[in-house]
Amino acid sequence: MSGGYSLDDLDVLDDEALARIDWKNNTCLNRRLLVLHAEGALGNEELAKLPLEPILCIDQIGRIDEEAIEASFSFPDTPEQWPYDPEESLEMLFQDQLDQLVGFWGARKANGIGRALSSGVSKQHQSLDFQPGKSFHFRMQRRKWVENQETGTATAVFNGRIDDDQDQLVLETKNVIVGILPPADILALRQRYGGTGGVSSDSAEVMKDLRIPIYDTSTVKVETDGSGDQGKISRISATQQIQPDLWPLRFHFRGDPVVPGNFGTHGMIALLKQVAREHFGIGTPLFQSLSNKKFSGMIFEDPKQITFELLDVEKQENGSVVANAANLYLETQSGERMIETPIYTYKKISVGSSLL
Repeated sequence: MSGGYSLDDLDVLDDEALARIDWKNNTCLNRRLLVLHAEGALGNEELAKLPLEPILCIDQIGRIDEEAIEASFSFPDTPEQWPYDPEESLEMLFQDQLDQLVGFWGARKANGIGRALSSGVSKQHQSLDFQPGKSFHFRMQRRKWVENQETGTATAVFNGRIDDDQDQLVLETKNVIVGILPPADILALRQRYGGTGGVSSDSAEVMKDLRIPIYDTSTVKVETDGSGDQGKISRISATQQIQPDLWPLRFHFRGDPVVPGNFGTHGMIALLKQVAREHFGIGTPLFQSLSNKKFSGMIFEDPKQITFELLDVEKQENGSVVANAANLYLETQSGERMIETPIYTYKKISVGSSLL
């Protein structure tokens, strides 16, 4: 099937009919079509896929064309219908939807597998936690699209924002960059960095009270520079074990398991929040902003550990606590670096007692 199907048109079609739609050229997609894409049922079994539920938090894409993407999502009406712990912070789960939308846009134009590469300034203006029935709108504007015919790679760059159902700004992120890589490149990285363990994906499994995995709190180490300055910490670190049964690997992505990069960012923010509470006296710290993040590697499923590192942490005059730099390292289970340089890097992560 081809042509311009509206959301109403799509909603009356069964899966067999939806699978015949020219999804790369239709300018809107309903929830079921997005789930079929996540399941690899749209001719994309070996190519880029959206994450499966519960990581996929997009109900529909109302507009997708050369210049923009507009999508929406609503929380269910009761906590019992929500798979995550209602107390979980969701800013990075929702940031991940922005990255996924850009990757989906790129996968419509180039055959390959999408990976988030970096983003610029990200700022949170409202809390992002479970609120029954609350709706959000994802709005993305294209800045650049580059294809390299020699390497088979491509890069999409968008600015993105999330607004609430009153059109008030919730979260904004500049320069969301997603690369489209040949499947052979991903396979080579898997073989080199531990992605051959195998993970079972079951989108029908019911999961409840999920928490985004973070570091082991017993591994947190705080180091000062010895200057006696109580307003500054030189380094904070913690580790997290990676095993094939880590729940996000079963849903992100089917047949191509990898820990979501933004879940690593979530762990980094959680570590900074802990430091803000325990060392700087902020009772309920909230994520405020980060100025830059870069993902140059992936966390596959074979047993290993990752180390979180916050550097040059200090409290600002406005009361915010800022890590001026942060790194995430990929290591063996015994703590030896698999790659000497960090696979994720960040600049100026900020948390505080209030939002921006």
